[in-house]
Amino acid sequence: MKKSSIIILFLLLACSKNATVPEEPAPIQYTLTLNAEEGGTISPDANGAYNEGATITITATPNSGYVFDRWEGTDNDDLPNGCWAGPGRCRASVTMNSNRDVQAFFKVTTSE
Repeated sequence: MKKSSIIILFLLLACSKNATVPEEPAPIQYTLTLNAEEGGTISPDANGAYNEGATITITATPNSGYVFDRWEGTDNDDLPNGCWAGPGRCRASVTMNSNRDVQAFFKVTTSE
């Protein structure tokens, strides 16, 4: 048997169907829990599990007679007013790098 035939036979045996292929590790997931205090809502309903690094954009919308007050638990808590969006609404982002609890707070509007 020639030397090249032995090498080919060795390679065929080494690459047999019994060779294991390493599995990709499952992505790390974190849980997002949203809560709107009295006076408004958060949309979309994004409660659930997300892969690490995912960014979710949420919007707080006050009910009639309320205004948005603040977020707690978002990536935008340090921005002036903690948000960006159209009139009467407040949008924020949440990056899933841990389990996150996010609350939207609203306050009653004062009539003068």
